[in-house]
Amino acid sequence: MDFAYEPPWTGLGRLWEGEAYRFQFHLRPGRPGWMERGRPPESVLAERRAVLSNGCHRALVWGDGADECWERVEAWLGDSLRAAAVGGQTPRERASRVAAVWAPDFLLLTRDGEEFRFVGGAVCFPSGWDPVEKLGRTVMEIHGPVPGLNAALGARIGKFLGGLQAGQVFERENWGLAATGALDLHPEVEAPRLRTGTPDSAVWFRLEEQAFVGVPGGELLLFLIHVRTWPLLEVLAATGSGVDFDRMLASMPAAVAEYKGLTAWLSGRQGAGTTSA
Repeated sequence: MDFAYEPPWTGLGRLWEGEAYRFQFHLRPGRPGWMERGRPPESVLAERRAVLSNGCHRALVWGDGADECWERVEAWLGDSLRAAAVGGQTPRERASRVAAVWAPDFLLLTRDGEEFRFVGGAVCFPSGWDPVEKLGRTVMEIHGPVPGLNAALGARIGKFLGGLQAGQVFERENWGLAATGALDLHPEVEAPRLRTGTPDSAVWFRLEEQAFVGVPGGELLLFLIHVRTWPLLEVLAATGSGVDFDRMLASMPAAVAEYKGLTAWLSGRQGAGTTSA
């Protein structure tokens, strides 16, 4: 997995394939390198360090059982990431050191009966959610506020997570739109929002590359989220799929649009086309 900056690519258009909007899982075997440091841009690392320094209370979340989980994860990291942890006096401190040099955010998920529960992690770049609020909740509970997600994919997600074997890595993408290209969209930041009349040229596309990792020893999963942002028009130009994108937006359920913060923007965009400025 290469965490270096790259422009949007043609394949992103698959995220809005189909006749209408729908939740999609799109799982595939993970690329190698997720457990290594890779080559994240210095600008990204600087932003991670700033969040961990000034917003550690809301970025580095740690609950019951997180210490033991992190010790197992740390033992499986690549050499450069294990080296980054050196000097931390507690598992939480070592996790913070790794979070400062690793491009993806990470969540520790432990098995609780038939489900998995979020017990700790480092989330520097959340897409409008508060990790502290989600700590201790199951995956189903975390997804609960997303209109229709559990109904559409909950059973499939649960079956997949329960069957993930130690050492396996699978990945997928999730996406969103924002009024800023900033990576940290924690509610505390109060980032600008899309408004009625915001032109497409001022909209940013936000991609989450996600990986699910089975940690050796069983009963523990590592969920990684690597965030990239680009101007929306760059993505549409790279994919050549503006018509499909418009169709997907037009068919998005109102409750989903509201949850994603798109209602006002969409209300003023109908018929505007994907190259409005």
